[in-house]
Amino acid sequence: MGSSSLLLFWGYCGLFFWLVFPLESTADDVNECLDTTTCPAYATCTNTLDSYYCTCKRGFLSSNGLTQFRGPGVTCKDIDECSQSSSPCGLHSVCRNLLGRYKCSCLPGFSSPTGNDWIPGNPGHFACTDVDECADPGICPEHATCRNSPGSYSCVCNLGFESSRGNRNIQGPGETCKDIDECSQSSSPCGLHSVCRNLLGRYKCSCLPGFSSPTGNDWIPGNPGHFSCTDVDECADPGICPQHATCHNSPGSYSCVCNLGFESSRGNRNIQGPGETCKDVDECLYMCPSNTTCTNTPGSYFCTCSPGFAPSNGQTSFRDQGVHCRDIDECSQDPSPCGPNSVCTNVLGSYSCSCIGGFQPNPEDSLNFSCKRIPFKCKEDVIPNNEQVQLCQVGAAVEPEYGSFCTLMNATFSVLDDACENRTAEVSLKDTAESLASVLKQTSTWSNFTKEETSALATVVLESVKSSTLAAFLNPSANVSQTVQTEHLEIESKIIKEGCTEKNMTFHLKAKGDKMEITCSTIEESDSAGPTGVAFVSFWGMESFLDESFFQDPQNPLANFQSKLKVKMNSRIVQGIMTGEKKDGFSDPVIYMLENIEPKQEFERPICVSWDTNLEGGRWISSGCVVLEASKTHTVCSCNQMMNLAIIMASGELTMEFSLYLISHVGIIVSLVCLVLAIATFLLCRAIRNHNTYLHLHLCICLFLAKTLFISGVDKTGNQVGCTIIAGFLHYLFLACFFWMLVEAVMLFLMVRNLKVVNYFSSRNIKMWYLCAFGYGLPVVVVAVSASVQPQGYGMHNRCWLNTDRGFIWSFLGPVCAIIMINSILLTWTLCVLRQKLSSVNAEVSTLKDTRLLTLKAFAQLFILGCSWVLGLFQIGPMASIMAYLFTIINSLQGTFIFVIHCLLNRQVREEYRRLITRKTKPSSETQSSGILLSSVPSTSKTG
Repeated sequence: MGSSSLLLFWGYCGLFFWLVFPLESTADDVNECLDTTTCPAYATCTNTLDSYYCTCKRGFLSSNGLTQFRGPGVTCKDIDECSQSSSPCGLHSVCRNLLGRYKCSCLPGFSSPTGNDWIPGNPGHFACTDVDECADPGICPEHATCRNSPGSYSCVCNLGFESSRGNRNIQGPGETCKDIDECSQSSSPCGLHSVCRNLLGRYKCSCLPGFSSPTGNDWIPGNPGHFSCTDVDECADPGICPQHATCHNSPGSYSCVCNLGFESSRGNRNIQGPGETCKDVDECLYMCPSNTTCTNTPGSYFCTCSPGFAPSNGQTSFRDQGVHCRDIDECSQDPSPCGPNSVCTNVLGSYSCSCIGGFQPNPEDSLNFSCKRIPFKCKEDVIPNNEQVQLCQVGAAVEPEYGSFCTLMNATFSVLDDACENRTAEVSLKDTAESLASVLKQTSTWSNFTKEETSALATVVLESVKSSTLAAFLNPSANVSQTVQTEHLEIESKIIKEGCTEKNMTFHLKAKGDKMEITCSTIEESDSAGPTGVAFVSFWGMESFLDESFFQDPQNPLANFQSKLKVKMNSRIVQGIMTGEKKDGFSDPVIYMLENIEPKQEFERPICVSWDTNLEGGRWISSGCVVLEASKTHTVCSCNQMMNLAIIMASGELTMEFSLYLISHVGIIVSLVCLVLAIATFLLCRAIRNHNTYLHLHLCICLFLAKTLFISGVDKTGNQVGCTIIAGFLHYLFLACFFWMLVEAVMLFLMVRNLKVVNYFSSRNIKMWYLCAFGYGLPVVVVAVSASVQPQGYGMHNRCWLNTDRGFIWSFLGPVCAIIMINSILLTWTLCVLRQKLSSVNAEVSTLKDTRLLTLKAFAQLFILGCSWVLGLFQIGPMASIMAYLFTIINSLQGTFIFVIHCLLNRQVREEYRRLITRKTKPSSETQSSGILLSSVPSTSKTG
């Protein structure tokens, strides 16, 4: 070994020895690092020869910012490596700080070869790279394509699909791709004239019938070519339409139209289906005129007139449109085709036959029409549908209780049997009248019959007289005119052959003081082809048992009222007879003048009644005749038929239905109570006491007195003088109500025309006694003038009111209508002035509005009081029932309406009522000017 090597060896040994057995320093060096508290936590202590120093461990930083430090107070705090501007973990990572170190993890969608939760010092190098999620074939649902992106991926539905939320992109778990129905879009993807059929993820296009595409049908997007449908010209095929048809092309279709003169097998010009052909048109359906027979020929036609018609050109057959077939008048032939005793009536293309009066068609002649003499009404024709009458005809023993009835009934039937036994024999009117007079004179026997028996026997008697008279007219040898008079029956008859030379000629027939007038125009309307017979019959004493108890009027024009009429029979029963009488009535009426049994009184109303056998076996009804004239001794009736006639006198009052009666009385009582409350309010309520309430007070007093007098005295007709006085006072009080309304309207108008006057009444321009003179004085003048002109106009037989027969009611309605018209004009003018003031004077708006409210209330008051009397004028015609109810309701509740308008709708009055009910005193500081005062008018200056 050399010297240098030896020296090195000893050097190492010395160092080892020093390290193992250190020599004590000559200066006695202390190792502070042996004390664990020398350096703070997370620090490393380093001893030096003469001292020490502390250094923070990796991942920590001293509180004084020095790398080496010593001394108390300095600590090592953790360094947040993750808060650095450049993350120590790199991109697409998440850095999590730990004590003295940090941890790295990759974001979702990224990965590192070291894995997540990597800590510096661990093996490997941490770096995040993108994860390709699309490598998983099941990552996206069916019909979707996966698209990878840094740290994520997206699923996009393939073309033709959309997500369950209606988007292309899948936006959440559970979403799937469903097929898009491209064909359901508003604009078809296939274009016009096409049919779109949806497929999975795509669609298929085909053209509609009659259209084609160069790509063909069943084209799918992506296939070669561009799909579009164009029209196919089917008419290019010459055999597309049948023979005698022309092809007309149209978009997508075509039509085959038969040529002129041909039609399809379905009867149309157009061919509408396969298999149809064009056939020759049958021109006979429309080419020939009316009343013809058309014969169709191949390619042509000809017309012949129907039987009963002849062509205007005289040719048997024709095609000229100007030719028409004229009716042949068969009745002009001689002899008549209907035969003797007949009437031939020409009709279009034919004729009809009817028999003259007294004849009927012969059913035994089935080959030709012929007429045989008709029997007039006999027993079997006039037997009424009555059980007792049927018992009389059985032939067996009649029960004792029906003995008298059947005796008279069979005696009446024997008159008809005599006339019907030999129809060619002459019937004597005298014998007929005498036979029936014996039946009529047994008045005491008739009085024992029931009502049904009396009506049945009367019907048979009347029909027997008519049938016997008609039987007498059938015999040509009968006298032209004859009069038969008996004690109980009188007949005057005329046979008119050539007597009707002028249409306005009138025939007069008279029997027992009664008369009948019939004109030639009425006689010419008779269905009798031969001479016309007319007769007038008057029965004496028959009215005593066929009296007013049989009166029944189902067509009463006063159906809305209970007819509590006193009726009595006041004439003899008469009968008009004419051969060939029309059942539907005559154009010109028949006039009957009947003598009154008792003089007609002024309060009585005559009613012309006729005997109706179809109503309960026989009843008097008022239909068919009207009263033309009525005097004390005679009544003139105008009837549209020959009938059995009599006069019934009606008297008494027409009382209202119970419902109207109840409404009227309850309403008036309620109105009287309301009027008392209103009068008390106007007198005692100081808050509203002014000249306005003074006017309302007088109106309410007049209306209260009028209503009280009306409900208590309008029906007091027993004393004529007292009734007249009541009617006069009612006339005066109701007029006073309207004149006080006129005063109020005038005052309102004058007030708005003088808006600059602070208090119009306090200006003493108008004295209150002037208003009283006007409100109470003018009605006195009207009543005085009316009473002097027509004193008998006050009071009627059924109520104490103004007489309506001679127009005297207009002495009340005339002033009322005039006041309604004047008030309407004044109040409308007042509202117009107020409207102008409201738009120009802002300082007076509140009071002007109050005045306008007063005017509107005056309008309402005018309507309430005036409307009821106007409605009274319309209680006629089909609206009578409705008008009666409206009149009753409004008229009876007038006081209630006034109380509501002037008291309940006034705020101050409501406060006074409330204070009176709750018994509270009014505060002294409360103003009394908040109400609506007619006398308070705004001034041009303001007060503080």
